[in-house]
Amino acid sequence: MKKIILLIIIAFFLGLDLSAQINIESDKEIDSIVEELIFSDSESLLKYIEQLNNYQVIYTSIGFNDKAHFLGRDLGLDQNYLSAQIFYEHSIGIFVGISGAYYSEFEPKWDLTILTGGYGKYFGKHDNYNYELSYNRYIFTDNESNDFENSLDASFGVETNDSSFGISANLVYFFGKKQGFQNSFDINGDIDLFKLSKNAKVTFTPLLTFQLGSENIDTSRIDDLVSDFPVLDRIINSFEKYDLRNIQLQLPVNFEFDNLQIEAGYNFNFPKALEFERNLDDTSFLNLRVSYIIDLK
Repeated sequence: MKKIILLIIIAFFLGLDLSAQINIESDKEIDSIVEELIFSDSESLLKYIEQLNNYQVIYTSIGFNDKAHFLGRDLGLDQNYLSAQIFYEHSIGIFVGISGAYYSEFEPKWDLTILTGGYGKYFGKHDNYNYELSYNRYIFTDNESNDFENSLDASFGVETNDSSFGISANLVYFFGKKQGFQNSFDINGDIDLFKLSKNAKVTFTPLLTFQLGSENIDTSRIDDLVSDFPVLDRIINSFEKYDLRNIQLQLPVNFEFDNLQIEAGYNFNFPKALEFERNLDDTSFLNLRVSYIIDLK
């Protein structure tokens, strides 16, 4: 399979639900739901369970992005993708899950599945500090060997007591036949726009992400893409130097009703130009996501 590395990079930098990282969205989205249950004024059943410090939930979501960019860059490849995930989380802090993505222009279209397991906790007087550690295993539809089959993720965050503002840092170590590092720094908000009823409201949750990385990538695995987009080869060969890759601004609006959440957002990429890139344009894309929490207690 010749597009393996590109899939991992797209998944990490676009926030595909690859769990805590790859920037993959799964762990982060689980946290965002649980944070909402902990700190919001909602009187939902899940918040009640959370307050009892004895809950078990299954978190599910399906998302759609109308464009897939490479480190925030538009390579002229007209491609969209669907992502899906299902995660189990326990109040003691453990979580396990599976996620993956369907790309419109790749063959096979469902090419990458990620198994995730980890542990995370909130702490501090007001539970406004949090950390998370996880392991990811990448399983490819095409069984050819690949460079990055595993990753270890670590994140740490802090937020205001009402969860309206927060900052976090995430580090991902990829390993297998080769090794690589990627990390991000996030600034996020959570603003209640208005309530529709006792259990329904609309929120605005902007997120500003600084994406950095340094990795050694085997370009032979994406020869077909490199032949179509020669600049891709030069971009990948520049990865060995740790540097800022992209700045992404996400502007999602969320409708929340009990355990259901529907998100619609518009997102902007501001890629940092490499030495040989000239007149590099900013990019944007639309995302939609439907999430649901199943209470097991």
